[in-house]
Amino acid sequence: MRAITNLMIDEWNVKKICWMGYKVSKENPYTYHHIKKRCVGGEESIENGAILTKIAHEYLHILETHDTEKYIYINNVLKQINEQGFMPLERQLLAINSILEEFERENRYVKSKKGKMLIKKEYIEGRICHERIFGKDRRH
Repeated sequence: MRAITNLMIDEWNVKKICWMGYKVSKENPYTYHHIKKRCVGGEESIENGAILTKIAHEYLHILETHDTEKYIYINNVLKQINEQGFMPLERQLLAINSILEEFERENRYVKSKKGKMLIKKEYIEGRICHERIFGKDRRH
């Protein structure tokens, strides 16, 4: 893991889930996401980073390719989390989850260029639903 990733994990006291609400595991470790892309001058710094798991990071870039508007929205939430200097708030995780669920509904039958389903089961199963994150059912 990159030194910057470890530094951010320590600084934000990241535990068990990433900034997009995905469970961390040996198979799904933390990664560093450039909020402002390297190709447009984004540096590898604390101020330009988001802590994602491998699966969340992969999925975010699927959105970037297939639905730029949703990618930008989530990336802006990640930027907001970075700027606040602490782990995501419930409303931020719910907003990200809502965008991902909408993308999944819209693309549930879409296949990749290689003929595989665009929405892999680990993209859905790897995300912690808000009821489990916050220990109670938020539905009314």
